[in-house]
Amino acid sequence: MKTITYHLRHFPLELMFWIGSLVAIWMIQPSAASHFTLCPISNLGFDWCPGCGLGRSMNLLARGEFEASWSMHPLAMLAYIVIFMRIWNLIKNLKTTHNYG
Repeated sequence: MKTITYHLRHFPLELMFWIGSLVAIWMIQPSAASHFTLCPISNLGFDWCPGCGLGRSMNLLARGEFEASWSMHPLAMLAYIVIFMRIWNLIKNLKTTHNYG
């Protein structure tokens, strides 16, 4: 039991979350008519949300469709930069705290 709690305590949960979110973004079908949303503003029935379309825009950017990505949400590149910088910092922190490198 102690080994399980030790491994759970040292498991990089935030790192796995960000990597999983990138994989989920890359698997989105941006041309689909309806899609699943976690947006609370959209679920309340409002038409406009500052974050809606960001995931689909990031998917289009990863596919190389720059103009369509920009028209859907102009902050997709910034979101990629922020996510990749966070992943980089988490990996760097993981390597220095566990003395892997």
